Amino acid sequence: MAELQARRNAETTDDIATVALGLFAERGFAQVTMEDIARAAGVSRSTLYRRFPTKDHVVLEVPKRWLAAWDAAAAELPDADPLVVAEASIRAVARYIDAHRVEVLTAFAALDESPALRSAGASNDEWINRVVTLLRREPINLPGSTPVVIAGAYLGAIDAMMTQWISNGGRGSVLRETTALLKRLRPIWPVTGTGS
Repeated sequence: MAELQARRNAETTDDIATVALGLFAERGFAQVTMEDIARAAGVSRSTLYRRFPTKDHVVLEVPKRWLAAWDAAAAELPDADPLVVAEASIRAVARYIDAHRVEVLTAFAALDESPALRSAGASNDEWINRVVTLLRREPINLPGSTPVVIAGAYLGAIDAMMTQWISNGGRGSVLRETTALLKRLRPIWPVTGTGS
């Protein structure tokens, strides 16, 4: 019973976010109120505020969806080489972005409109932690801050690629660009195995 309730709550949260992102795409982030979102999603204001205290939290749901794509891909490869897991997970996020192009472009447009969102969106801690965790699975003992520096290099390169994709209006395949980027980044990953 609790599992069913949790699934329904997750579905409601996802539905609200999808409706809100559609409104942001149609009208612009600043032009949409929380009341507009509740009305369009067919939920009460209390239900909306319980899940999303502000419009900013709705936009921040988009990178949470990317993290979920990463986690799902990583879960499918529990015993794989860490580089294989990292690359598969990064490609899973790229596939998600390609499949949800309008949602992603809408989230980035909202980031441009809101200084508070811009600073929240710039936080890469969860991404860095995922990459560092994989680097620490490598049989080589990486000294000091090396795992964080390598993770930062990956994320910086991906952020730069995404910035270019956004500035081009979301044209082109993020997966194709990501695959090429991963090949260029492979030499900085401290692999003792062969990877794939």
